[in-house]
Amino acid sequence: MKISPDDIDRIAAGSAFLATGGGGDPYVGSLVAKRALSEFGDVELMDLNDLADSAIVIAVGGIGAPVISLEKLPNGREQDWALEHLERFIGKSADALIAYEVGGVNSLLTFIAAARRGLPVLDGDGMGRALPEMQMTTFSIHGVNGTPMVVVDEHGNNAVVTTCDTNKAERITRNIALAMGGQCTSAESVMTGALVKKVSIPKSITLSMEIGRRLRMTSNNADEFIEDLRELIDKSVYGVVEKLLVGKVVDVERKTEGGFDYATIVLDDLEKKERGQMRISVQNEFLFAEQNGAVRASVPDLICIVDSETAAPITSDRIRYGQRVTVIAIGAPAICRTPEAIAVIGPRAFSIDADFVPLEQLTQSDS
Repeated sequence: MKISPDDIDRIAAGSAFLATGGGGDPYVGSLVAKRALSEFGDVELMDLNDLADSAIVIAVGGIGAPVISLEKLPNGREQDWALEHLERFIGKSADALIAYEVGGVNSLLTFIAAARRGLPVLDGDGMGRALPEMQMTTFSIHGVNGTPMVVVDEHGNNAVVTTCDTNKAERITRNIALAMGGQCTSAESVMTGALVKKVSIPKSITLSMEIGRRLRMTSNNADEFIEDLRELIDKSVYGVVEKLLVGKVVDVERKTEGGFDYATIVLDDLEKKERGQMRISVQNEFLFAEQNGAVRASVPDLICIVDSETAAPITSDRIRYGQRVTVIAIGAPAICRTPEAIAVIGPRAFSIDADFVPLEQLTQSDS
């Protein structure tokens, strides 16, 4: 299908929901994306199966703490510069672009670069959500080295990073991002068409657009939205959908450290007060929810927070005291639940002292 400027707000809203609180606030990104598509034309959204096996695919996205994006405005050309520098370095041109995460602004950066270059964007990504570190993509987990990669800032300053594995690249680029003001843009994870089909989460962009369409069609309350969501998720590679809590934010402890946003969110349970307060741990994204000593959901499964009255997604940097919210959990795609994946994106990868238990098992034990 062709993605027009009218589609961008739907993709932004849906990807902000799937981003589990991270991926950057999509507002400014959507403005830049709509302007790029208006100026250069609609962008083809290509099904992974329609891509030639020999095609060259490059992933594009942003690196850094989401809260920085509320004050550090982009130039709008960062993703173009990163892509151009990487193509020059590898001596090959991209045939298609892919988002390395479905996350807020990171779902939109590919469309900005693709519009200016006349390239298709693949209907998929490397996380099926947002996660804070670059080795946490399904690309990297299944053997794709994220480097060579290029990172740039809003002034055009750039660095080429080459490492023997993506773990080392994460540590190096995180420090570069800090030197660039806490946030930068990258082009990375060069793959063939044959490889990207094996290591990507399919149809995540169209799912984002459909979720966004439901969110923007009407001002649903959270309960109505959850019913729409279940219908869409049932047709996808994701798992079960569960409402974890209807609550009120009573405390937020937040800090930005080492290029990440960390927070602990405390919510009163307004429906089942006997369960006690829910605590949600954050590293850019909502990672781990527990209530009265019991785990309710954990990464890599998705924990999403929406406004209870409007169902509008709330990003981790915009959580505030007094908000009345609904916490929703979604089972992660199977590719994110393999033993190899859990070692990299399970709770212990974030220094959380708990083993991963799939959402559907937690729900059964809870009932």
